[in-house]
Amino acid sequence: MASLKYEIPLLDRNTRFALWQIKMQAVLAQMDLEDALLGIDKMPSTLTDEEKKRKDRKALTQLHLHLSNEILQDVMKEKTAAALWKRLEQICMSKTLTSKLYMKQRLYAHRFEEGASVHKHLTMFKEILSSLEAMEVQYDKEDLGLILLCSLPPSYSTFRDTILYSRESLTVDEGESLNARGRQDQNANNDRRRTQERSHRGKFKGRSKSSNRGKTCNFCKKKGHIKSECYKLQNKIKREAANQKGKQPENFGEADVVEDYSNGELLVASVNDSKVSEEWILDSGCTFHMSPNQDWFTTYVTMSEGVVLMGNNASCKIADVGTIKVKMFDEVVKTLSDVRHVPELKRNLISLSTFDSKGYRYTAENRVLKISKGSLVVMKGQRKTAKLYVLQGSTVTGDAAVASSSLLDDDITKLWHMCLGHMSENGIVELSKRGLIDEQGICKLNFCEHCVFGKQKRVRFTKSIHNTKGTLEYIHSDLWGSSKVPSRGRANYMPTFIEGVLPEAEK
Repeated sequence: MASLKYEIPLLDRNTRFALWQIKMQAVLAQMDLEDALLGIDKMPSTLTDEEKKRKDRKALTQLHLHLSNEILQDVMKEKTAAALWKRLEQICMSKTLTSKLYMKQRLYAHRFEEGASVHKHLTMFKEILSSLEAMEVQYDKEDLGLILLCSLPPSYSTFRDTILYSRESLTVDEGESLNARGRQDQNANNDRRRTQERSHRGKFKGRSKSSNRGKTCNFCKKKGHIKSECYKLQNKIKREAANQKGKQPENFGEADVVEDYSNGELLVASVNDSKVSEEWILDSGCTFHMSPNQDWFTTYVTMSEGVVLMGNNASCKIADVGTIKVKMFDEVVKTLSDVRHVPELKRNLISLSTFDSKGYRYTAENRVLKISKGSLVVMKGQRKTAKLYVLQGSTVTGDAAVASSSLLDDDITKLWHMCLGHMSENGIVELSKRGLIDEQGICKLNFCEHCVFGKQKRVRFTKSIHNTKGTLEYIHSDLWGSSKVPSRGRANYMPTFIEGVLPEAEK
């Protein structure tokens, strides 16, 4: 419905009430009826009671004419313009906690898709802000500017960093710069498209079929065209480009370990936000072992200070320090000591520099990283798609858990015992004295079931004496199956050799 001069859409439940409200106020102001929205009692005292009522009826009529039937049937009982205006706010712009949380969720989840229009993105962003302002929800301008920048895709990372680190203040007005960047991208895409179209048209312009007569394509080996005009080659290039565009790495979103060091206590990587991984990453860039999982710690001591410095110079607090256990690739449980508990971290990291400082050696070859001390391999890591070495082991909660820089003495002695072919305890001690194996941690060898039962002597049969009194009383006979090769007489024979003792009378 429209007035005589101004076209305003009818208000329904799909209309943006905040904008409709502003337009309606402008229409009433043009007709000198805006005072009616405040109520008859708040109109100027210079007006008579009859003039106030007539002015209120005109404003009420204008409001009725700009409402859809769906909204009108809910407010038709209101008798004054002020009461109707307030009722419309309750219906179309609820200020309840649920409505506020819903609009906040839309604000935080608003994202700019690759290839979409920057103008539409900013328009939707401002619509959400206007709805929040109508609900009397206030935000700091700097926070709104940061929310807008965080909604940009990875292709705008350079633009985002430029805005963040080159300005003394940040507001949502930076959207004008974003609009300019969007226009540049659009112009560049248009220029690139026009160039491709011109080159495509020019490639075949003025070229007749007779010019390629007798020529053979080097790609499909057919006559009548050359390789640059081969449609099979062009289709192959398009398919490969489409396949390459559709491929994504297996661990897309993950980040490798940062190699930029600073004076923080720990330097680690930013990782996938989707979930806390249960894997352990063998990292050469962090100075201590660390994990975000407090349930994995068997012992820990709370720390009053200490931070982890991330790759973007953000810091995360270290909650405590403790020990964690792991069952390794060889089924041996080992213990990680001095593990930092960082709740805000998303990955479990094993520090290779910590092992290096304790005399261990690590080498990487054929996608496998090995940590060893002497000839004993302590742990292994397998390289995955994200170029990260993941520990080969399983996390155990409770009394046991994940990986170790220091083994228990019993574990070290047992490991050497098994690696040396179940060598005796005296032999291991002798090798330790000669410096051939690490002397630290060698202790008394516990009971080894394989040694006791596997090396036990077999019981032999004892000699016996048999005295016979009758014929064929004691016989030694070899059992043998029937012969498959017949004799010349077509008969099968089975010879049996019997060793017996004859009585004294037959000798």
